[in-house]
Amino acid sequence: MTEGSSSGSNKLSKNSIGLTGMIMITIAGVLAIIGPLETAAFIGDAGEAAVWPVILGFVLFALVSLPILEYTRIAPFAGGYYGLAELGFGKGAGKFTSLSNYFFYNFWQMANAFFIAFLAVDTIYYLYNVMLPFYAWVLFGVITLILTYVVSVMKAKNLGRVIVAITIPTLILVVAFIVYVILKSPYNSPAFLNPANSSTGISGIFLATAVLGFYLFAGYGASIFFGEEGVKARKNLWRAVYIGLSISALIIAMSVYSELIAIPRSDLSIVSAAANPQLVTWTHYFPISVLMAFNMIVLVVSMASYAAGGGSQARLLWAMARDGFVKSKWLAQLNPKTGVPSRTALVNFILALITFLSVSSLLAKFYGYNPNTVVLGFFVAGTTSTILWYFHHFVPEFGLFSFLRKHKEINYSRRRKILAGLVIPLAGTILFIYTFYEGIIGDLVEPYFAFVILATVIVIGTLLYTFYKQRKGELGESTVSYMVAESGRSFNETEQGEK
Repeated sequence: MTEGSSSGSNKLSKNSIGLTGMIMITIAGVLAIIGPLETAAFIGDAGEAAVWPVILGFVLFALVSLPILEYTRIAPFAGGYYGLAELGFGKGAGKFTSLSNYFFYNFWQMANAFFIAFLAVDTIYYLYNVMLPFYAWVLFGVITLILTYVVSVMKAKNLGRVIVAITIPTLILVVAFIVYVILKSPYNSPAFLNPANSSTGISGIFLATAVLGFYLFAGYGASIFFGEEGVKARKNLWRAVYIGLSISALIIAMSVYSELIAIPRSDLSIVSAAANPQLVTWTHYFPISVLMAFNMIVLVVSMASYAAGGGSQARLLWAMARDGFVKSKWLAQLNPKTGVPSRTALVNFILALITFLSVSSLLAKFYGYNPNTVVLGFFVAGTTSTILWYFHHFVPEFGLFSFLRKHKEINYSRRRKILAGLVIPLAGTILFIYTFYEGIIGDLVEPYFAFVILATVIVIGTLLYTFYKQRKGELGESTVSYMVAESGRSFNETEQGEK
């Protein structure tokens, strides 16, 4: 097996992150603390029933992610999803998934930078009617990427502690603000929990669920990449994901409700038209200075929380180098002091920085620098990363069934195998096709069209490059296959015997 080096410094630190740390990394990946700041699309599409796309999106995601979570109970792997694609369909499928996943993370980092820049600029613009200059907008994004890198290269144990330490108090703060609004509002009504009150009908709720609610939780996989460093990972990973998703869904749904009932129902059109409904609604309950402080706290904590995904991307690239698919012994080495892939994190930071600076400059050149462009940057980055998310997910989801067919020794009932390995992936693929059309292809206006083309080029290029490497016999090794083969235990034994 290609390890890059025989030294102990090339082994990730086992038993570094416990269940609580994994839960908080999952919540940080979803970034539930920004729940009050990401409700605009739900209110715009589903009106008074905007809570339902969040709830249904959570339910759908919990189901569709089942094959991935079943896989974490078989082989906790630093390369994340591509391990399942590789176990099911071989190295070619695995390496295509790994590259697709890697490019997703690059545009995910760009989206994070644009979100923080938007939050800072939009908050100050709305509350104080002051538009920060272009360089400030860019600077907020650059600082986001720098802080993501700095925190992500901490020791795994310390990273887990930091994520726990910043996430729990911030979640409590967010919930306190939400509950205060709900208790103080004179407009509380069970009508907001009735799906029949959707301004676009049941079809609008389903569309908002598929296009928006489902992908609200796409960052759930952050903790999966820390599997090799987790305490009792086969037992804890899937639990951490489900617990983290449940907490995130509850907070985001409460956020939506608090903004729906914050003002009279006759004024909801104002909320649905706002880029950030939290500022429009919560100003009726908090002084401007308090909202400013709240958003800045969320801004700073979010920047550090992004290290969860930043650490995932670093481990993904390191796993590809460990396999020998990325031919770099330098990247395959861990930092001897921290035991983390700090070199790959540095490469990721540089690539994300170049991408962010290039896109922000192009947007300002073609659309000018204004409040609309600030929002647009976040949306186009999200569109690109969403498309790439589709393509690194549906391949491994089918990998579970193929893997289980090859390994009869794994104690898995036929019904469970068919449900988790075939029925759910097929349903997920149908949902993928539907959301891809409705959310992406159905409204190809600029600059979204350009970014759809960019994402398409990346997917096709990744496929061709993987095929080229396969033809040359340069796909490298399959570390995840060695992990499964060397365990020498059945699925049930693994769950019961892990220390």
